[in-house]
Amino acid sequence: MADDPIKKVARTRMLSKGANEFSDYLLGKVPPQALPLEEAVLGALMLDKDALPVIIDILQKDSFYSDAHQAIFKAMLGLFEKSQPIDLLTVTEALKKVGELEKVGGAFYLVELTNKVASSANIEYHARIIAQKHIQRELIRVSTDTIRDAYEETTDVFELLDEAEQGLFQITEKNLSRGYEGMSTLLSKFQKQMEELVNKEDGLTGVPTGFTDLDRLTSGWQKSDLIIVAARPGMGKCLGKGTKVVMYDGSLKKVEDIEVGDLLMGDDSTPRKVLSTCRGKEQMYWVHQNKGMSYRINESHILSLKRSRNEGGHKKGDVLNINVLDWLNKSNKFKSNYKGYKVEIEIEDKETPLPPYFLGLWLGDGTSSDASITTKDEEIVAYLSEFAAEKNLSLNPILVENKCPMYRLSGGKRGHNGYSLKAELREYNLLNNKHIPKEYLYNSIEKRLELLAGLIDTDGHYLEQSNGYEITQKNKELSNQIKYLCDSLGLRVSLKEKKAQISKIGYETVVYRLRIYGDIDRIPVRIKKKAAKTWKSIVDWRVTGIQVEKDIIDDYYGFEIDGNHLFLLEDMTVTHNTSFTLALARNAAMDFKKPIALFSLEMSNVQLVQRLVSLEAEISGSKLRNGNLEDYEWQQLHSAIEKMSEVPIYIDDTPAINIFELRAKCRRLKMQHDIQMIIIDYLQLMSGKSDSKSGNREQEISMISRALKGLAKELNVPVIALSQLSRAVETRGGSKRPMLSDLRESGAIEQDADIVSFIYRPEYYGILEDEEGNSVKGTAEIIIAKHRNGALDTVRLKWVDQYAKFGNLDDSDFDFFSDTPQDDTNKIQSGIITRSSKMNNEDVDDIPF
Repeated sequence: MADDPIKKVARTRMLSKGANEFSDYLLGKVPPQALPLEEAVLGALMLDKDALPVIIDILQKDSFYSDAHQAIFKAMLGLFEKSQPIDLLTVTEALKKVGELEKVGGAFYLVELTNKVASSANIEYHARIIAQKHIQRELIRVSTDTIRDAYEETTDVFELLDEAEQGLFQITEKNLSRGYEGMSTLLSKFQKQMEELVNKEDGLTGVPTGFTDLDRLTSGWQKSDLIIVAARPGMGKCLGKGTKVVMYDGSLKKVEDIEVGDLLMGDDSTPRKVLSTCRGKEQMYWVHQNKGMSYRINESHILSLKRSRNEGGHKKGDVLNINVLDWLNKSNKFKSNYKGYKVEIEIEDKETPLPPYFLGLWLGDGTSSDASITTKDEEIVAYLSEFAAEKNLSLNPILVENKCPMYRLSGGKRGHNGYSLKAELREYNLLNNKHIPKEYLYNSIEKRLELLAGLIDTDGHYLEQSNGYEITQKNKELSNQIKYLCDSLGLRVSLKEKKAQISKIGYETVVYRLRIYGDIDRIPVRIKKKAAKTWKSIVDWRVTGIQVEKDIIDDYYGFEIDGNHLFLLEDMTVTHNTSFTLALARNAAMDFKKPIALFSLEMSNVQLVQRLVSLEAEISGSKLRNGNLEDYEWQQLHSAIEKMSEVPIYIDDTPAINIFELRAKCRRLKMQHDIQMIIIDYLQLMSGKSDSKSGNREQEISMISRALKGLAKELNVPVIALSQLSRAVETRGGSKRPMLSDLRESGAIEQDADIVSFIYRPEYYGILEDEEGNSVKGTAEIIIAKHRNGALDTVRLKWVDQYAKFGNLDDSDFDFFSDTPQDDTNKIQSGIITRSSKMNNEDVDDIPF
């Protein structure tokens, strides 16, 4: 259809005369509004005293198109804030007091509003339409201002672009947050904030740093703060002696015998490589499990616990890793919600010369001195008949007067095919020495279940009332092995020493009673009357309450491992080997689910991901670059990738990004993903404007730092900017510790920042000892040189060059038994922070046990 000539002329005049004409052209139209609905909403509010809370988060005063309606709604809000009723009389009186009654049309108009609607049934729907019309008007306003300014030749196009986006962002923010900042509202928010702080498990008010001492100092990175981390370019916990841990092959080893390179069993049945060992003297504690073994730990140890119920934002089964001292300071209610837990382990399947079930039968009812088994149970007789036929052995009945017939499998003589059962048992040193050979004890889940079934079918009985099994043994070693067997299958098992006696003949002896609970219905017993029922209790047998008891100051032994730092004690209890400190970005994103925006101006996003995977998998970057990984490292790599795939870290690798583009991207990320922290690597690689040709780099950096502070306040998130130090540090004598004046290119950075911190590694400058002669090799310091809202201090950390990471430093990093500090270059703690890329140029308590 041809264009209307009148409109065509009007458009021509508009374009030729500029923005003011165009603005008038737009304003000639009636702005979006819904006056009948505004009247209906206001009328409903005066009819129903409970209506305002329904729409208070939807509408604000400016949402109303009519000035009179805005004044009426403002009066209603005033009454609501004072907890006074809202009706025709109170609203009339409120408007009269502020001299607005006649301006809105008088009391008669208010009466008319109440007659516009019969009830408040549809008030929320009406309110949302009014809010939509308000958003449309705001969009027209911002767009009109943008068009007008775009016609101005003197307008900087990038400033215009930034103002336009900021205007749109403010519209979104106002219509998402929708709050009234009266004193009652603010005091209510303050009270809620204080309640949240009291209930916080970690006591932090900001985004956690991942470093214990740093968190104590800062309470986490605070909202709206600009934090500068500056440096020159390039820049475990333990157990009591005798505690056994599970190795990757399933065997047990005392903690003091652990060596570097050993592979431990992780909580997910994948290996954990020992990177270093340590020993020292510290306050020790006993951890007593209600339904499990007790073990000793040092006061720096991390407990790994599982939540036992759903409550608030916490879910049953969530894992909590917490320092033992922090645990002791928690409330009894908090402690009751978290319990120790155990897991089942998977071990590689191995060939066994004898069927595991048969071995279990012999260990239970076999004659220790030879290879015979005597039984009367028909299910076992049937099994032994098949076994005897396969091995050419004899199964003969034994007639016992007035009793059920018994059968004996004789394995002392060789069968027709030359097979000797006795020789087989002798090979494993089982004759006169009943025990479970390691080839059977450390085998697949299926074979371990079959072995346990044989033991139960011969030496156990079913506890029908409590749905469990009981095995009684005189052999202490075998009893301990059966307990380990059950533990490794994730079952709950108790082992108690008892006295057994036969009064008639005056016989007394010591026996060992095992009771087994859990999903025991999967144990493939053959005797029908011993078949267990399915576990139907809501109680999880794998968890148990704990009590922590203070012990003496004593020696501890420990190690540091890779992966997620979780390993197993001998009863498959999961525990932790590092301080509760994690990577700065990883901690916030992975453990606290805080979305993070990471702008890498030097490294590509793929390179940065490789660095993050290296940190999480504990595999050196050089191995990841050449792909030369061991089999267990591939498992670690796949596990790390799987864990990190859902981590809310958003990476942008735009080189030399300017402040306007950075701000635009951060606003979008805030709207789309509600990012809680922004990290920029690093400040000196940014530019002020995309077309910046200023020769004064210091002024440009000053402008960037001010803009970053503004961005932190606008989005209400902490912004961390990495920065370089000037080379003046290296020309100074002494320790070369950095100072505020060393911030490169601009002293304005110091003025804009809320926190200025320095990374200082004495080893980088060839300083290997401190003033007292102690080794500082493999250590670093985080120096808080400026803290607008807190104290200044220095936090000492561990530096692990192999993975370019920092970790918490504790007393275990020094040898307490010699005058020479240990070389802890390869020692690792889980608290880690990636260097700036420029810095790296190269309750089962009710089970009746």
